[in-house]
Amino acid sequence: MERREPDDSAFGTVADRTGFQLRRLDLMAMGVLSECVMRLGVTPARATALTFIGLHEGCDQVALAQALRINRASAMAAVNDLVALGAVERQPGRDRRSNALRLTAAGIALRAELEDVFRDHDASFFGCLTPDEREAFRRIILKLRTLNAPGVPVNRLKNGAILRRVK
Repeated sequence: MERREPDDSAFGTVADRTGFQLRRLDLMAMGVLSECVMRLGVTPARATALTFIGLHEGCDQVALAQALRINRASAMAAVNDLVALGAVERQPGRDRRSNALRLTAAGIALRAELEDVFRDHDASFFGCLTPDEREAFRRIILKLRTLNAPGVPVNRLKNGAILRRVK
């Protein structure tokens, strides 16, 4: 039996909130993406880790954890999974306590396949929008991320809402 997403009316006025709708959209998009990348033997999170390592050859697990905003133990688990998959190898790092991470030939090939999957997923999932709508949506998302980033000064409106501004 196919699982259906609950109708927004099941959530009352919470469903009127933009954040709620963004979360529901994220769950839908990541659910579809997850099915696609799982066919290649990785989760979306592992795919992101693999991509980062490929773009930052020689990085260590600390840099990976910081980039993915996960703890060191989770980064180590991700690297362990990618090593077991044969996609990543550990090499001596900048000191005795760190390892430099590099993609193997299999990892390079997997990264190329994943980038194709990401591109195809993006085209399919967001294909219902016109090119202008996709670009506007992307700009709005980036603006929200920038203005709400950690460390950006916060101004509170008189009703207590938070408004962040970049100088």
